[in-house]
Amino acid sequence: MFKKLMLAFAVLILIGVLITGLLSMEIVSVYYSKNVEDRLTTNAKLIQAALEQDAGKPGQQYEELCRRYGEITGGRVTIIGLDGNVLGDSDADAQDMENHSDRPEVKQAFEEGFGKSVRKSKTLDKEMLYVALPLKGGRGDAGIIRAALPLDDISVIQKRIWYYIFLAIFIGLSAALALSYRYLSTLIRPIGEMTEMASTIAGGRFNKRVRVKSSDEIGKLAATFNHMAEKMERTVEELIKDKSKIEAILSSSVNGVIAVDSSENIMFLNPVAVRMLDIRDQDFTGRPLFDIVCNKEAERILRDVLKTQRGQTLEFELPWPKNRTIKVITAPIRPKVKHSRTIGTLIIIQDITTVKKLEKIRSDFVANVTHELKTPLTSIKGFIETLREGAAEDPDKRNRFLEIIDVETERLERLIEDILLLSEIESSSPRPTSTEQIDVQRIIEDEVLSIFANKAKQKNIDIKTDFAAGLPKLTMSKDRFKQMLINLLDNAIKFTGEGGQVHVSVSLKNGRAMVIKVKDNGIGIPREHQDRIFERFYRVDKGRSRKEGGTGLGLAIVKHIVLLVNGSVQVDSRPGEGTEFTVEIPLKRGE
Repeated sequence: MFKKLMLAFAVLILIGVLITGLLSMEIVSVYYSKNVEDRLTTNAKLIQAALEQDAGKPGQQYEELCRRYGEITGGRVTIIGLDGNVLGDSDADAQDMENHSDRPEVKQAFEEGFGKSVRKSKTLDKEMLYVALPLKGGRGDAGIIRAALPLDDISVIQKRIWYYIFLAIFIGLSAALALSYRYLSTLIRPIGEMTEMASTIAGGRFNKRVRVKSSDEIGKLAATFNHMAEKMERTVEELIKDKSKIEAILSSSVNGVIAVDSSENIMFLNPVAVRMLDIRDQDFTGRPLFDIVCNKEAERILRDVLKTQRGQTLEFELPWPKNRTIKVITAPIRPKVKHSRTIGTLIIIQDITTVKKLEKIRSDFVANVTHELKTPLTSIKGFIETLREGAAEDPDKRNRFLEIIDVETERLERLIEDILLLSEIESSSPRPTSTEQIDVQRIIEDEVLSIFANKAKQKNIDIKTDFAAGLPKLTMSKDRFKQMLINLLDNAIKFTGEGGQVHVSVSLKNGRAMVIKVKDNGIGIPREHQDRIFERFYRVDKGRSRKEGGTGLGLAIVKHIVLLVNGSVQVDSRPGEGTEFTVEIPLKRGE
């Protein structure tokens, strides 16, 4: 821009100087020619008057007259006869000159009384200005007096004018370019800074400012530009913060979030969706969604979902890479502008496998509880109706029925207690705060085994214990620990025959966990049932379990207590040989 303005200034100055020079030259030429013409006319009139006063002199004196008047006037003087022959000339021999009747100035003088022409003289070979006047009254054969001056001076003046023109061009251009350079530098610098700042802003840097101190239009423009840059910087910072917040929120979502435009190109994809769709490319923004989805089953589902842009909620079974139940929720993306069109689709993918499993567990639990409650209640109701019908009159029947009602009532009580206990355990946090330092060996020997002393004695079952030396105290709820051991020992005694044996041992594993084992030599558990024995109300032998008074919740309670302290429980059993339950509870630092 600077070079263009400098060139424009130079061209304008050059044109101005040239036009001024040419006009000056033209004015000088016209003025000079007019002066020469007036001078020649005056000289010709003076010579005309002098010749008319000298009437009667012989013609051979014309040469002398012309030379004398030529010396006086400083120009060329010619006397031409009425027939056009030259009678005398101040600068040439009249006898050698041609007939001048065809000369423009001569013809014009004869016809109009005054003649003038500018032409090249054939005699002198010069550019001349001629003025011709007729001799009034005449003298002899003389008819025209002609005065002439060469125009060489005009050429000299024109050359001088051209010299001054070029000198003016040089001086004018030098001065103008120097001044314009300084002026344009002052004018262009802030524009250049604004251009540079615009490029910097386009590159993402918004902290640049234009430094202009002038108060003219350029200064106002620069101030406005700086204000715009500051506002843009704040706006972009707010947009970046908002965008980062939105991306952080969506990226932290436990659900898969996908946003695609109307051409199904990716606008946003959070990490959960990347994993669920098995997307392996790192750079996916702006790319077609179905070009990078490797999970073909998920691709098929998404294609079906994107066929319509209406909001909808669908559930699908996704068999690969593992069986999962997913819920897909779609909604059209519309900017918050009135009458705006849909620019894409938002897709939320939820893995509801666990939810579905929990719903099934809840449904099964309700069904099992209903069944478990209904059975003793039906029995109690039946015996009550029998008693009402007259059995109460028979003391033996009455006592036997009342004993059965008492047993079923105790069974209902145990069932309700176990359900409440299980509900309480499940509602506890993974790391309960109500913990204490417990002495495992003392609790087992003094508080747990004493509960089963009579029951074991009735079946002639021998309970043995084995405690490793130097056992540390265990950090957990004492009541939960006792409940866990009571349920395990209750099962062991319950399913061990007469004269059997139950073994309880406690040891350490790598100094990091306490291992508690309860082993019996009872009936054992078939392998196909071992994976399900910790489920609520699951029984290997339903008839025997109810006969023994079990609720079907004991091992489920054990499992939840162990999980509550981040432990694990395993079972190892062989039918006819016995069962061993192994509980592993991690030790906390300092134990």
